Parts: sequence; C-alpha cells; structure tokens
Amino acid sequence: MKARFGFALVGLAAFALAACGDGVEEPQPSEPPTAEEIAAQTPNAPENRPVTLRADGLLIAAPEAGGSAVELSFGAPQDAVVEQLTMVFGGPQFATNEECGAGPITFATFGDFAALFQDESFAGWSVTGPSERADFTGPDGVTIGMAGTDLRKLATYDAFEDSTLGEEFMLGDGEMAVSGLVEDNQVATLWGGVSCNFR
Repeated sequence: MKARFGFALVGLAAFALAACGDGVEEPQPSEPPTAEEIAAQTPNAPENRPVTLRADGLLIAAPEAGGSAVELSFGAPQDAVVEQLTMVFGGPQFATNEECGAGPITFATFGDFAALFQDESFAGWSVTGPSERADFTGPDGVTIGMAGTDLRKLATYDAFEDSTLGEEFMLGDGEMAVSGLVEDNQVATLWGGVSCNFR
C-alpha cells in the first residue's frame, strides 16, 4: 500500500537546466545538523530506509515495523514533502537561489540529499553522497558510489556528450530520465526534475 502525495507529472521539459556559466551551483547552508541532533529529531526513524530515486519524484519504502510506503510526486505541496522527508532524515536547512535558469528554487537540504521546490511545490531532488538514514537507488539500480565501469553496463545508460559539468550521464527514457555525474570513476551525484546546474 502506498500513500501518494502529488499530482500528475507535467513534462520535465518545463524544468529545463540553465544554460550559462560553469559548474553546479546549489546553496550550501552552513553548520549542517549533527548526527546527534538528527537522531534527537527522529528517535524512532529506522536506518537505511529504502528510497527510490525516480524521474518524477521519490518513493520511500514502508518501515520494516509496518506502515505504508510514501510516494512523493513532483507537484506535491512543499510542506507535505518536507514533513515526510523529516520523518526519515530529521529537520532540513533551507536556502533559496534566485539565479537558477529554471527560476528561483528553494532547497530543503538533509545532509547530502536535497529536495528542490518552486512556487511551494516539489520540483526536483539531488543526492551527492550516502546517508545513514536512507538507502538510495535510482533507475537500473544505480547508486551513489557505483563504479563507473558498472554504471556504463546499465541497460539505459547514456553518456551526455560535451557536458561542461564533467562526466555526465542519463538513465531512463526521454522525459523519464535521471541524470548524474561520475567523479574518480564513481557515481558522485544523481538528480531528477528541476535543477540549478549552470553550464
């Protein structure tokens, strides 16, 4: 059984990447919460909760102790998404970037995971590292830290040629694709939906 938050996906093309400048620009809030603070915020949260990274949102698996899986689709209200993610990760830090090519974006950052919002609606996500609270898996089973040699064998792997961000790739089909970057021959970043990448 799944609890669903959100509305039908209305074309990821509306969430176009920025096409100017260089590098990846996302606000990085200072002084992230400590492991002790996160544990205090979510004392009953299980570790390594499976989270499926999708081109149209996220799927948080049901806790082993029982309950329902939670589907967070792009278009879901910001408050509802943050509430569900806080149950997994603890409270986020918020920052807003007004200069993103897709328009102003608000970031709710939970360690190395960030949820992105536009007009108070869920619009994207990004992962830049592992989490003790979640076990992230994307299309074709891609994970952060996967070896580049294994990544390139995945069924829907497609290299993004001439990217100014580095060794960029996509997994999935058409608008239902997730993007990522390889660094030091390992998957270092994954993202879906709207982003604030400056090319």
